[in-house]
Amino acid sequence: MAIIVPELDSLAGEFTDYGLTLTSAQLAQVRTYLALLLRWNRRLNLTALRQPQAIVRQLFAESIYLTRLGSFQGRLLDVGTGAGFPGLALKLALPALDVTLLEASRRKCTFLKEVLRSLQLPHVTVVADRFEAWAAAQAKQTFDVVTTRALALTPKFLALVETLLRERAMLALYTTVSAAAAISESVTAFTWSAPALLPHTRARAILVGTKMAKCST
Repeated sequence: MAIIVPELDSLAGEFTDYGLTLTSAQLAQVRTYLALLLRWNRRLNLTALRQPQAIVRQLFAESIYLTRLGSFQGRLLDVGTGAGFPGLALKLALPALDVTLLEASRRKCTFLKEVLRSLQLPHVTVVADRFEAWAAAQAKQTFDVVTTRALALTPKFLALVETLLRERAMLALYTTVSAAAAISESVTAFTWSAPALLPHTRARAILVGTKMAKCST
């Protein structure tokens, strides 16, 4: 069966439905990325989504929706990136970001490297490793933004993430409304914004926190 990839006008309309505007060059990058994802997904199971429109909306548009919630710059770490969401999608929207994509599956990392080769994206690093082992070996407080949408948001995970963020850096969690409320109440190392409900859903949200500065004595 032939793979049918939406044209640029159709892609633009999907993003507009989320209040997002991408340039023609960015839409062309999304189209190339989408074509690769659809092709590789036939044998690698990168996502359970199969329809191009659903992939554009639930992966690309929901990822890039984060740009409506604040200003993000510097070094971004995407934990458990899978097929590159939200981290690589955010790189398309915010080209100045220096992005690290962390993914335990080496096969998925091979796919990510193929996307990078095809799009010729600079300042993106793909790391094939598990988060806990990788984080333990890193210099601390080096990232300006950390994102994740695939991992369980356990207290241990959130505590490890905190060690990787500079003071006043941002943590963006793609999660559920109920989980966002629980994290906001229990995790005190961040100043949390109100959860932002993702368009066209009643249960999924983005929770953004700013790491609190340590009080000087």
